[in-house]
Amino acid sequence: MKNCIRIRLAAFFPAFILIGCAGLPAISTNVSFCCTPQAATLSTYRVEFEDMPEFLKPMMRDEASIVLDQKGLQYTESSAQAILHMLFVATPLEAEPRDNDAAWGTIEAGGTARFNAEVRMEFRNAVTREVIWAGSMAKLHNVGPGAYMHEAPARRAVREAMLVLFADYPMRAINKM
Repeated sequence: MKNCIRIRLAAFFPAFILIGCAGLPAISTNVSFCCTPQAATLSTYRVEFEDMPEFLKPMMRDEASIVLDQKGLQYTESSAQAILHMLFVATPLEAEPRDNDAAWGTIEAGGTARFNAEVRMEFRNAVTREVIWAGSMAKLHNVGPGAYMHEAPARRAVREAMLVLFADYPMRAINKM
Protein backbone atom coordinates (compact mmCIF):
# COMPACT_ATOMS: atom_id res chain seq x y z
CA MET A 1 0.00 0.00 0.00
CA LYS A 2 2.84 2.42 0.78
CA ASN A 3 4.23 1.86 -2.72
CA CYS A 4 0.82 2.78 -4.14
CA ILE A 5 0.88 6.01 -2.16
CA ARG A 6 4.42 6.81 -3.31
CA ILE A 7 3.47 6.17 -6.94
CA ARG A 8 0.44 8.46 -6.66
CA LEU A 9 2.52 11.09 -4.87
CA ALA A 10 5.12 10.98 -7.64
CA ALA A 11 2.38 11.41 -10.25
CA PHE A 12 0.73 14.37 -8.51
CA PHE A 13 3.82 15.97 -7.02
CA PRO A 14 5.24 18.22 -9.76
CA ALA A 15 2.08 20.12 -10.58
CA PHE A 16 0.16 20.22 -7.35
CA ILE A 17 2.46 20.54 -4.37
CA LEU A 18 1.17 23.88 -3.10
CA ILE A 19 -2.47 23.47 -4.07
CA GLY A 20 -4.78 25.06 -1.60
CA CYS A 21 -2.16 27.14 0.18
CA ALA A 22 -4.75 29.81 0.66
CA GLY A 23 -7.19 27.36 2.24
CA LEU A 24 -7.16 25.56 5.54
CA PRO A 25 -5.03 24.30 7.06
CA ALA A 26 -2.55 27.12 6.64
CA ILE A 27 1.17 26.68 6.20
CA SER A 28 2.61 25.86 9.60
CA THR A 29 5.89 27.44 10.63
CA ASN A 30 8.59 26.68 13.16
CA VAL A 31 11.71 28.67 14.01
CA SER A 32 14.18 26.29 15.62
CA PHE A 33 17.03 28.77 16.03
CA CYS A 34 17.27 32.56 16.01
CA CYS A 35 19.78 34.22 15.83
CA THR A 36 23.53 34.64 16.22
CA PRO A 37 24.94 38.12 16.94
CA GLN A 38 26.34 38.30 13.39
CA ALA A 39 22.79 38.13 11.94
CA ALA A 40 22.40 41.90 12.21
CA THR A 41 25.70 42.55 10.44
CA LEU A 42 25.00 40.59 7.24
CA SER A 43 24.07 42.48 4.11
CA THR A 44 24.05 39.89 1.28
CA TYR A 45 22.88 36.33 0.81
CA ARG A 46 22.24 33.79 -1.91
CA VAL A 47 19.80 30.86 -2.00
CA GLU A 48 20.68 27.19 -2.45
CA PHE A 49 18.07 24.48 -2.99
CA GLU A 50 18.14 20.78 -2.20
CA ASP A 51 15.50 18.39 -3.58
CA MET A 52 13.25 21.36 -4.40
CA PRO A 53 10.89 20.90 -7.38
CA GLU A 54 11.89 23.25 -10.19
CA PHE A 55 8.52 24.99 -10.29
CA LEU A 56 8.81 25.93 -6.60
CA LYS A 57 12.30 27.44 -6.75
CA PRO A 58 11.31 30.87 -8.14
CA MET A 59 8.40 31.18 -5.70
CA MET A 60 10.46 30.23 -2.65
CA ARG A 61 13.39 32.47 -3.66
CA ASP A 62 11.17 35.44 -4.54
CA GLU A 63 9.05 35.32 -1.39
CA ALA A 64 12.09 34.88 0.89
CA SER A 65 13.78 37.79 -0.92
CA ILE A 66 10.82 40.09 -0.40
CA VAL A 67 10.75 39.34 3.33
CA LEU A 68 14.53 39.46 3.85
CA ASP A 69 14.75 42.73 1.89
CA GLN A 70 12.59 44.25 4.65
CA LYS A 71 15.31 43.16 7.11
CA GLY A 72 17.99 44.97 5.09
CA LEU A 73 19.42 41.89 3.35
CA GLN A 74 20.14 41.94 -0.37
CA TYR A 75 19.72 38.84 -2.54
CA THR A 76 22.52 38.05 -4.99
CA GLU A 77 23.40 35.18 -7.28
CA SER A 78 27.12 35.82 -6.85
CA SER A 79 29.29 35.63 -3.74
CA ALA A 80 27.45 36.57 -0.57
CA GLN A 81 28.03 36.75 3.17
CA ALA A 82 25.32 34.17 3.90
CA ILE A 83 23.53 31.25 2.28
CA LEU A 84 19.84 30.49 2.73
CA HIS A 85 19.67 26.72 2.21
CA MET A 86 16.19 25.31 1.47
CA LEU A 87 15.62 21.56 1.66
CA PHE A 88 12.32 20.18 0.35
CA VAL A 89 10.91 17.04 1.99
CA ALA A 90 7.65 15.38 0.90
CA THR A 91 6.35 12.77 3.32
CA PRO A 92 3.61 10.47 2.01
CA LEU A 93 0.78 9.95 4.48
CA GLU A 94 -1.86 7.28 4.74
CA ALA A 95 -5.09 8.26 3.08
CA GLU A 96 -7.96 9.08 5.38
CA PRO A 97 -11.09 7.00 4.73
CA ARG A 98 -14.08 8.81 3.29
CA ASP A 99 -17.69 7.75 3.79
CA ASN A 100 -18.42 7.81 0.07
CA ASP A 101 -15.34 5.84 -1.04
CA ALA A 102 -14.86 2.33 0.40
CA ALA A 103 -11.66 1.82 -1.62
CA TRP A 104 -10.07 5.09 -0.48
CA GLY A 105 -7.11 3.37 1.18
CA THR A 106 -5.85 1.92 -2.10
CA ILE A 107 -5.38 5.28 -3.85
CA GLU A 108 -5.97 3.87 -7.30
CA ALA A 109 -5.62 5.77 -10.56
CA GLY A 110 -7.86 8.80 -10.37
CA GLY A 111 -7.66 8.77 -6.58
CA THR A 112 -6.16 11.28 -4.19
CA ALA A 113 -2.65 11.58 -2.76
CA ARG A 114 -2.14 12.79 0.79
CA PHE A 115 1.28 14.07 1.89
CA ASN A 116 3.07 16.65 3.98
CA ALA A 117 5.27 19.10 2.07
CA GLU A 118 7.98 20.69 4.20
CA VAL A 119 10.70 23.21 3.45
CA ARG A 120 13.52 23.13 6.00
CA MET A 121 15.67 26.25 5.95
CA GLU A 122 19.03 27.19 7.39
CA PHE A 123 20.66 30.58 7.06
CA ARG A 124 24.43 30.04 7.31
CA ASN A 125 27.59 32.11 7.22
CA ALA A 126 28.96 31.54 3.70
CA VAL A 127 32.56 31.16 4.93
CA THR A 128 32.34 29.45 8.34
CA ARG A 129 29.04 27.59 7.65
CA GLU A 130 27.88 28.55 11.16
CA VAL A 131 24.08 28.44 11.46
CA ILE A 132 22.73 31.98 11.88
CA TRP A 133 19.01 31.11 11.77
CA ALA A 134 16.98 27.92 11.19
CA GLY A 135 13.31 27.21 10.62
CA SER A 136 10.77 25.34 8.54
CA MET A 137 7.38 25.60 6.93
CA ALA A 138 5.00 22.73 6.17
CA LYS A 139 1.61 22.11 4.63
CA LEU A 140 -0.59 19.04 4.49
CA HIS A 141 -1.84 18.29 0.98
CA ASN A 142 -4.75 16.22 -0.30
CA VAL A 143 -4.38 16.29 -4.07
CA GLY A 144 -6.93 14.78 -6.42
CA PRO A 145 -7.56 14.51 -10.14
CA GLY A 146 -8.01 17.81 -11.93
CA ALA A 147 -6.36 19.78 -9.12
CA TYR A 148 -3.86 22.50 -9.93
CA MET A 149 -1.81 25.05 -8.05
CA HIS A 150 -3.35 28.50 -7.81
CA GLU A 151 -0.10 30.45 -7.98
CA ALA A 152 -1.26 33.83 -6.65
CA PRO A 153 -2.82 32.41 -3.44
CA ALA A 154 0.14 30.04 -3.03
CA ARG A 155 2.60 32.94 -3.24
CA ARG A 156 0.59 34.93 -0.68
CA ALA A 157 0.54 31.96 1.70
CA VAL A 158 4.29 31.35 1.30
CA ARG A 159 5.02 35.04 1.89
CA GLU A 160 2.85 35.06 5.02
CA ALA A 161 4.74 32.00 6.27
CA MET A 162 8.09 33.69 5.52
CA LEU A 163 6.97 36.82 7.40
CA VAL A 164 6.21 34.68 10.45
CA LEU A 165 9.45 32.71 10.13
CA PHE A 166 11.65 35.81 9.90
CA ALA A 167 9.64 38.02 12.28
CA ASP A 168 12.33 37.94 14.97
CA TYR A 169 15.28 38.07 12.58
CA PRO A 170 17.10 41.35 13.37
CA MET A 171 17.16 44.33 11.07
CA ARG A 172 20.53 44.89 9.46
CA ALA A 173 22.69 47.17 11.59
CA ILE A 174 24.18 49.94 9.48
CA ASN A 175 27.57 51.21 10.58
CA LYS A 176 27.61 55.01 10.78
CA MET A 177 30.90 56.78 10.36
